[in-house]
Amino acid sequence: MRTLRLPALFACSLVAVAGACTDTPEDEADVVISNLELENGGLDMEDEAPMFGVDDQFTAAAVETGTAVADPMDRDTEIVALRERPDVQRLRVAAVWGRLPPSREDVTRTDWSGRVEVSRGAIVVRHRIGFEEATDRLAPRDSRTSIAFSSVTGPFADGLVLEVLADADLGDITLSYVPDTGERLDLRLGDLLAGPVSTDRDANGNRIVVTALRRDRDDCDHGFMRGRWHALRAGAGVFRGIVTDADGAPIGHMRGIYGQRRNGEQVFFGKYINREGQFRGIFGGHYRDGAFVGRWATRAGEHGRLGGHYRESLPGPEVGGHYMGRWAETSCAADLP
Repeated sequence: MRTLRLPALFACSLVAVAGACTDTPEDEADVVISNLELENGGLDMEDEAPMFGVDDQFTAAAVETGTAVADPMDRDTEIVALRERPDVQRLRVAAVWGRLPPSREDVTRTDWSGRVEVSRGAIVVRHRIGFEEATDRLAPRDSRTSIAFSSVTGPFADGLVLEVLADADLGDITLSYVPDTGERLDLRLGDLLAGPVSTDRDANGNRIVVTALRRDRDDCDHGFMRGRWHALRAGAGVFRGIVTDADGAPIGHMRGIYGQRRNGEQVFFGKYINREGQFRGIFGGHYRDGAFVGRWATRAGEHGRLGGHYRESLPGPEVGGHYMGRWAETSCAADLP
């Protein structure tokens, strides 16, 4: 198998999404188009420096950071009892809202304050995404089924990763976002397991994206991913992002290429490393009409599956955008395409 390292790529491209770089070398797009024809997109399976040795570029891409939450409801006696019941399904839900991707040109603030609630069962906060100290906070918990919060976004986004304990058929249970002002959003848990759901709030790029995965096996690697993509030219671009575990804790980074092959296939390839830079796999697959699906391959061969949602920043020419998805080992990827 022919593999190529791509040291010249990504020097500027993802930074452009955050508005810090405007010139992309013409030959960068040529390299991407050529490598799309190769197995694994020309990516190798060697270890790397942490964050691929380009910490500043990941920072400039403005992928929202996460913070673990010690939710006191985690120790609630009824919730502990729910977890121990064999008929209860354990899910993780990741929700992100705000400018996706960020816009440094338009910093208009949007107030998302309200609550997230589940119609039956219980919810526990596992991770905050974004949540600036000056404007954003979780309210004290007084309900097993509801979480109140304050969240104001400008050019960036906020979010939560939740543990959801569902005590019945998932098609009968809804997870809702209930804003202090505006219309509520009701989502069925079964639909979230089928793939990410994206809902636009306005015409300025503000939206909420929600996805879910099962947490039935603690010994199976699975989690979420999110990041930015940037077009170098029509049919060729690059992406960069973070990989988290099922609770939303960052466990690694990924970067890669996407575009259209000569035969018309729209494909992507990304290299995934852990926080120490050790190789964890190649994510590769196909994308179309706002959705991507793929396979997770390691040195030993095919290891799992992944899928998610992508979107450009605003309607119009695709210059850059965000993506969000989930990944899992084959043995616990029944809900992934």
